[in-house]
Amino acid sequence: MLLAISTRMRDLIVLEQVLPGGPGETLSGSAALDLAEEPCVTLQFAFASADGRALDAIRHARRSMLREEWTRGRDPDEPSLEEAIFSPGSVVWETRRFQEDWCLRKMAELAARANRALAMLESSEGLTAGSKKA
Repeated sequence: MLLAISTRMRDLIVLEQVLPGGPGETLSGSAALDLAEEPCVTLQFAFASADGRALDAIRHARRSMLREEWTRGRDPDEPSLEEAIFSPGSVVWETRRFQEDWCLRKMAELAARANRALAMLESSEGLTAGSKKA
């Protein structure tokens, strides 16, 4: 499943696989509503490009989305992008089964923002290169 579908832009983030997980243990034993019986899934995404500019665009988009989460808050069952584990080549996000679509939408938004940032960077570099030739 591609998350950044576009004819002009590169696909930066691709869903590699969805792995079933056992019942969640993270909330077991707390005073919160016990969701230990709720099945979990592990979403694994890969970065299609690991060059420095693409990774910077992904980092920038992630920071922007996290600031928005912290500022506006989240819906009660909304997963936080903060819970996803980012590495230089991939993202792993363990979540409840009912939150899977939410996570996929967030990763699609992350990819779209990163693609826009890359496009802006590339167009500004083109303008700079064009002005040096003139």
